[in-house]
Amino acid sequence: MIRKGRLGQRMDWDAVVFTSSLDFDRVLLRFDILGDIAHVIMLSEAGILGRDDAKKILKGLKTLLADCDNLEFAHELEDIHMALEAELIRRIGDVGGKLHTARSRNDQVACDLRMWVREEVNTISYLLIRLIKTLLKLSNSHRETIMPGYTHLQHAQPTTLAHHLLSYCDAYFRNLQRLRECYKRINLNPLGAGALSTTSYPIDRRVTTRLLGFDGIIENSMDAVSSRDFLLETMASLSLLAVDISRFAEDLILWSTYEFGFVEISNEFASTSSIMPQKKNPDTLEIIRGKTGRVIGNLTACLAISKSLPNSYNRDLQEISPLASNSIEIIKASLTLMEKILASLKVNQEKMAASCNETFITATELADFFVKKKGLPFRTAHEIVGKIVSEAMKAGLKPSDVDLNFIEKVYGKKLGITETEVKRILSPIEAVKSRKTLGSPSPEETSRMIKMRERWIDREEENLKRRINRLRSCEKTLFKEVERLVG
Repeated sequence: MIRKGRLGQRMDWDAVVFTSSLDFDRVLLRFDILGDIAHVIMLSEAGILGRDDAKKILKGLKTLLADCDNLEFAHELEDIHMALEAELIRRIGDVGGKLHTARSRNDQVACDLRMWVREEVNTISYLLIRLIKTLLKLSNSHRETIMPGYTHLQHAQPTTLAHHLLSYCDAYFRNLQRLRECYKRINLNPLGAGALSTTSYPIDRRVTTRLLGFDGIIENSMDAVSSRDFLLETMASLSLLAVDISRFAEDLILWSTYEFGFVEISNEFASTSSIMPQKKNPDTLEIIRGKTGRVIGNLTACLAISKSLPNSYNRDLQEISPLASNSIEIIKASLTLMEKILASLKVNQEKMAASCNETFITATELADFFVKKKGLPFRTAHEIVGKIVSEAMKAGLKPSDVDLNFIEKVYGKKLGITETEVKRILSPIEAVKSRKTLGSPSPEETSRMIKMRERWIDREEENLKRRINRLRSCEKTLFKEVERLVG
């Protein structure tokens, strides 16, 4: 449609298919029409487009919006913008060609992408809030569920399941904050930038900003059409989120093994073997873990695409959008599934507690006793307790077998305490309860943290609702303006 004035002949078919962005562009279809409508209203208000022409075009755009799901476009039309314009002209005649007055596909696609991504960020934020709420509910039920804490995947110190879950809750909350910050930089209007240097028409960029629900304008027109950092920043945030989801998936995969036996994943999210009928495989979690590589890879690819582009718009940029879309879909699915898996998770509290008694997980408590009660330097206490553990393991003793007599024998001195005190020092439950420090696993402290995070997430949910409601309100205003002009 736009070739014949300058290029004349048809484009090579292989080149047509290779350069077309229509396969992805359907994602932008609705946003493109909404941007068209706002642009026509602005042209009419500025006196650039006559009222009768504006009415005809708006009526045509309304029919296109109603037919969004049924529209079919040919690759020869290059992209969604030209495809919609061609269809509009087919429906209402040559007046449809006036739609593109004072506008370029460059600022048009930048606008569409920002409208699309802001809605996806809101959707992901909603799903992330749901996941955090489920985590908080599960944490509240397991404030006294004792389990081993790990470093280097080795038993380290006793903790609680609530404490472990809250660590992920806080990581996810930071992801939510990052998305909120991204939204501020996404929700800016590039319309009016034209190809790169605006237009000589007396347009008013504030009108489209208001009608489309943007919070501000990207002033520099060259920056407006060439920058995709809002997409890259979003993808970077999604990559961090994917890593945090994957780490949790890994914990659940390990915990569901026979060797751990801490949790059981619902059958709905597991599969069996084609040859081994006894198997219950955590496939959903494994695929979540696997797809994280794609999210990270998509970000890397987009950074590579962007790194050497000269200012301002280059066609390479269209290759970023499908990769961003793929990352977005993976994250939405991962959040949805992780929330469902956690909501239906069965926790084996007895196995978790028993695991704490299989190794000398409270050795640090005994070292602290020597420091606090005997005045020893911690390094000296560390050495003594290390020797006690070593001798106990040589003798084939379990932690529950270690008594006052054994400790005094290795230490070489009387401790001046009772057997009851020894058992208390070596008790995982008592070790957890003794920790009163801010952020500790004690039930009292995890209760405080849960309540505080419930307040945090309520505030985030209210912020998200305000963002969503504002976009809905602006869309209603947009259609009221259409009705006012159309009659």
